[in-house]
Amino acid sequence: MTNLVALRKEAKPSAAEYGIKLTYLPFIMKALTMCFRKFPEINAVVDDTDNSYIVRGEVNIGLATDTEDGLTVVVVKGCDQLSILQIAQEIQRLTVAARDKKIALEDLKGGTFTITSAGSIGGIMATPILNYPEVGILGIYKIAKRPMVIDDEIVIRSMANMTITLDHRIVDGAAAARFMNELVRLLENPGLMLVEG
Repeated sequence: MTNLVALRKEAKPSAAEYGIKLTYLPFIMKALTMCFRKFPEINAVVDDTDNSYIVRGEVNIGLATDTEDGLTVVVVKGCDQLSILQIAQEIQRLTVAARDKKIALEDLKGGTFTITSAGSIGGIMATPILNYPEVGILGIYKIAKRPMVIDDEIVIRSMANMTITLDHRIVDGAAAARFMNELVRLLENPGLMLVEG
């Protein structure tokens, strides 16, 4: 996450001028939208009435939000059509409404994939539980400086763990690994989101 940490730090003052708190989540959501182009079956929902699944054309990413009453999954709709700052603004609007118990029912519906993030409370690893009927959920955890070996030298890098849970009736482990590799590629090189996005 080293390059993403630097990019966010550079972009935070610009976002603040618009009253937007820029977290890592908008970058992760934008990277996910790009991954769904290569792996559309992960942006899908299960239909148990006829034992099938529906690949969703839209990208509506749910975000598990910590509230007094437990987790509430708010949905950022049309992530593939929004800029990173627009996603950040929508996350801010939805999470404040959820925590203030003023969230509209419409803002809780229509998700095609979910993120759960325990990083802000120090979480480093977990197995996220599917938000049925969605096919996938991503867990993202605390970013911390760790020693890494790069070019045979020990260097300090900003690292984070990620986990994914998928409905294996739809997506197998090999596809999951390829999906995560693509997500890692984009998060390690966030400038690619501008070039390829």
